[in-house]
Amino acid sequence: MSLMTFALADTDGPDDSWTTGYTDGELAAMTGLSSRRIHARAAMADDYDPNYATGLIDGYLHTIAVNATCTGGAL
Repeated sequence: MSLMTFALADTDGPDDSWTTGYTDGELAAMTGLSSRRIHARAAMADDYDPNYATGLIDGYLHTIAVNATCTGGAL
C-alpha cells in the first residue's frame, strides 16, 4: 500500500512574485526606507526576478502616494 502525496495547487499563477514584491514595497515605505535604497534593491532583484522588482517599486510608490494624499502633502 502506498501513500498518496498531495501538492498544493499554484492558484496565484505567475504574478505571485509581483504580489510578494508589492507587499515588500509597501512595508519598506511604511518603515521609511529611502527611495535610493528601494531602487537599489529593485535593481538587484531585477536580474533574478523582474516581476518581484516591478512589484517592489509599485508597492513602494503606491504607499508613498497614499501617504502624501492622506497627509495633504504634495508628491
